Amino acid sequence: MSSQQRTVIIFKSESESTDLYAETLLGHNFRPLFVPTLSFGYKNLVELRAKLQTPDKYAGIIFTSPRCVEAVCEALQLQPLPGGWKLLHNYAVGEVTHNLALSSLQQLFTHGKQTGNARNLAEYIVDTFDGSRDLPLLLPCGNLATDTLLSKLVENGFCVDACEVYETKCSPQLAECMERALKAENIEFLAFFSPSGVNCANEYFKAHNISLDNWKLVAIGPSTRRALESQGLKVFCTAERPTVEHLVKVLLNPQESRERLLRDRAAATADTA
Repeated sequence: MSSQQRTVIIFKSESESTDLYAETLLGHNFRPLFVPTLSFGYKNLVELRAKLQTPDKYAGIIFTSPRCVEAVCEALQLQPLPGGWKLLHNYAVGEVTHNLALSSLQQLFTHGKQTGNARNLAEYIVDTFDGSRDLPLLLPCGNLATDTLLSKLVENGFCVDACEVYETKCSPQLAECMERALKAENIEFLAFFSPSGVNCANEYFKAHNISLDNWKLVAIGPSTRRALESQGLKVFCTAERPTVEHLVKVLLNPQESRERLLRDRAAATADTA
């Protein structure tokens, strides 16, 4: 390893996007180390399967994470997704979730991948939806899902059928992987991808009396930033969206991220004044 490489510990389970993250970060002279913070267990799949068999009763489906797509695949038990869903209004948060729906659900196309988080997706749906609001949107979700998207849609006259289809827990590999990662050289950044990931990682640091003041904390998205701040932790910079391009952008130019946050907070204060 070059002595000039800066190590980034990424609190994210390895997935199809891991190689892309590693290649892109290495190309900018960052050394990525992945630490899985979360594990997932499916639930209510029989109920979900029944809903998936009746696309005529829905206006569309919303995927807020890759786990939601995976839960649908599990519920279908290797059977194809009924074709009627392709004619509906379908949405996904982020490119990873969008691409997973395309590849695993018979090329199911989803809108909104550019929104990056649930709040922005809700606003996108409200602004662009041109179908009937008499039928509900199906929302498979996890046990730790916030009601940001659901509340925004309901406030704007949408019906939403939320179905809890997976549980999020701290990864049993977290301690072992964390101990190994913290032995690396030139650790400069800790990058967090979700509020639940923040909670699990911080439990480890507290249990081992490890201060995070020695590193620069990077949040992926505003909800993750708020989770870090609620723990009394100082956020160095925030990536707008959960992509490696946005992560590299703030690692290379953190000042732009901080200036954007100050502008957003000033605008929010002005709106409530």
